[in-house]
Amino acid sequence: MNFNKTLQQLRKKAGMSQEELAEQLGVSRQTISKWESASAYPDMLNLVTISHFFNVSADELINGISDEPKAASSEQPGFHCEYKSPVKIGKLPLVHINCGLGNYHAKGIIAIGNSSTGILSIGLIAKGIFSIGVVSLGLITLGVFALGLLSIGCIAAGIIAIAGIAVGIMTLSGVGFGVASIGGCAFATHVSVGGVSYAPVAIGFIVKGDEVLVLNDMGEISRTTAESVLTLINSKFPELPDFIKEWATLIFM
Repeated sequence: MNFNKTLQQLRKKAGMSQEELAEQLGVSRQTISKWESASAYPDMLNLVTISHFFNVSADELINGISDEPKAASSEQPGFHCEYKSPVKIGKLPLVHINCGLGNYHAKGIIAIGNSSTGILSIGLIAKGIFSIGVVSLGLITLGVFALGLLSIGCIAAGIIAIAGIAVGIMTLSGVGFGVASIGGCAFATHVSVGGVSYAPVAIGFIVKGDEVLVLNDMGEISRTTAESVLTLINSKFPELPDFIKEWATLIFM
């Protein structure tokens, strides 16, 4: 196999460093180094990604590229779209878009790609200060699976988690687990408010706890004041931080 020599040849011909190629392929520089030293080989997905990136066949990657000119092929490479803005902040481009059929990673202040890392990050797998993706990680996240300081998703975990299923300090969800939980089914270490509510301080239609407030109908939610709920919470947890108490009274304000 001549893969390691072929990869090095293609990279140098493109005028790229190992770090630059690694960024384009969405792998680490150490991975490129291992491939070029023949101490490791790419899997099939990475092999296809490399062949598309350099516009050569997988066979040429593995067996070497002939110096003889080859006939033009009518075969079109897989879809790939990339844009990297010339404006940079530090070492990062202001905008990097890198997506297509393959393992394409975008990294920039604003990053959009199959996977992405940035201040504002959008991708199937997104990591950033503000991230939107199927799997989303960051400070403020929106995704099917979201993890962050403020997380919104189908399944979310965070300081504040809003989701179908939520785990966090303060949760608003169909099913929630937290210090203060609000939801259809709310479970909490301190205060829960929900249709079914389980916590030391439990408020809802079906409740279980040390201090409880039973709501008999939906109209009673509007008739219950935030002050009365705070009184109930303070009787059990006077030392609970005010911002958590205010979250628990959210639907009564």
